[in-house]
Amino acid sequence: MFLNINSIDRNTLKIAIPLIISNITIPLVGFVDNVMMGHLGSIIYIGAIGVGAIVISYILFSFGFIKSLTTGFVSQHSGSKSNQKLQLSLIHLTLISMSISIVILFFRDNIIYFSLLLMDPSLEVYKGAKTYLDYRIWSVPAIFFRDILIGYYIGLQKTKIAMGISITVNIINILLDYIFIFHLGYDIEGVAIASLIAEYSIILFILYALNTEKIFSNSPISSSQIFEWKSIKSKIMVNADMFIRSFLLMTIFVYLMSIGASYGNEVLAVNTILLNFFFLFSHGIDGFAHSAEVLVGNSIGKKNQNALSSSIYSTGKLSAYLLISYLGFFLLFSGSIISFITDSQIVNSLSNSYMFYIYMIFIFATVAFWLDGVFIGAIQVKLLRNVMILSGITFFILETTLLGGDNDGLWLSFLIFFAMRSLLLTIFLYKYMKKNKFLEF
Repeated sequence: MFLNINSIDRNTLKIAIPLIISNITIPLVGFVDNVMMGHLGSIIYIGAIGVGAIVISYILFSFGFIKSLTTGFVSQHSGSKSNQKLQLSLIHLTLISMSISIVILFFRDNIIYFSLLLMDPSLEVYKGAKTYLDYRIWSVPAIFFRDILIGYYIGLQKTKIAMGISITVNIINILLDYIFIFHLGYDIEGVAIASLIAEYSIILFILYALNTEKIFSNSPISSSQIFEWKSIKSKIMVNADMFIRSFLLMTIFVYLMSIGASYGNEVLAVNTILLNFFFLFSHGIDGFAHSAEVLVGNSIGKKNQNALSSSIYSTGKLSAYLLISYLGFFLLFSGSIISFITDSQIVNSLSNSYMFYIYMIFIFATVAFWLDGVFIGAIQVKLLRNVMILSGITFFILETTLLGGDNDGLWLSFLIFFAMRSLLLTIFLYKYMKKNKFLEF
């Protein structure tokens, strides 16, 4: 039964495949950045881009739940045929996102300063990372708009449109990378400016959506409905829970990069490459997490227990298939990819020696990502927040006491963090399914 592909699986694949394809192009931008920087003659460039990217990811991924929440709300409201609630949710999420953007941009200098202080890289890496961030942070509002628009299309199961948007933005980014670095002679500034321009191309897609999506013209919303405090407050609380979860997750990523930087520029470059492998994996497996968000949310909106159970099983099974594919690919080609990224023999050798941790993290992260999607689709954000807090505390205790002191301990703590998340979420899934708790909300 596990090996059979049935009609439910085919529907899951119809949603997931465009998302997997588009999601993989996101870390490919970081991969291309690393390749271009890696051949400019110094590992300082790789480290600077790595530190700058992890800081901007700290900011963006801390609020990356906006896309997932948009998907969850849209899928539930579309399942229950409540177009007005759907539109209100989009408006409220947009207002919340723009408020967050204003705060981030107003305090941008402080955010960059304290983020780099926390990372504590070498002086050369610090200068390069600051240059990158001074440009890159201005893309925050555009990225929030993009997440809401893509989340909307995913929630309506229009994943080919979501794929088209994501791929187009990322292709623009890669092409501009090449132009700025190899034709215009920029280095780190070119990478940052290319990303900034590419992200704001989302404005064109937003204008297209406003003109073509009937929901924006057929369901008029009054200002009293938009600014109804009870509705806004509920969205803020959901966003706050997800922010805590996402912020803690990104704190762990930043901590990993910071501790790696303290072990020297070679280890920093190694960890940058390995994290790009992880992000390449996580963005791909996230396609089935988003499918779980859509299908679970839609089933809950319809109050359909059979569809709910089938959706959870299907997305889990297909996530396992993709995991096997990733493991096979990296077992065969990781060495060649690392050699392509960097000319440094030390970085090459160290990167290959740490790949075991990446393979094990792939396994446990698959379960965690899949079940994140299930519980986000059900808008069970407090549960996700609490699991992240417990797992995060475990990571920091292990890394600073029993396992701290070297890069092996750092990656082993990271592995245990994902293992604990997977275990706790699996336990809660069993309890929710056994007691039929998903349809109580």
